[in-house]
Amino acid sequence: MLLSTIIWTSRINCVFANGFSGHGLQHGPATGHGVSELIDSGKYTSFDLSSLSWERVIGGRPIVEKNVV
Repeated sequence: MLLSTIIWTSRINCVFANGFSGHGLQHGPATGHGVSELIDSGKYTSFDLSSLSWERVIGGRPIVEKNVV
């Protein structure tokens, strides 16, 4: 999942919340909550979702999954 307000097209005020797989329905409510905080205050206030940003991807900082069986 990626959450971002980065502008990489000519669009302004565009927020992306994408990259879901089969668990998208389960993650949807939390994603909506995080996106609404990002739009309202410009930051995440309930929980830190900064690791899910385009800035992390562009900066080459991968997320390593620790609980893969």
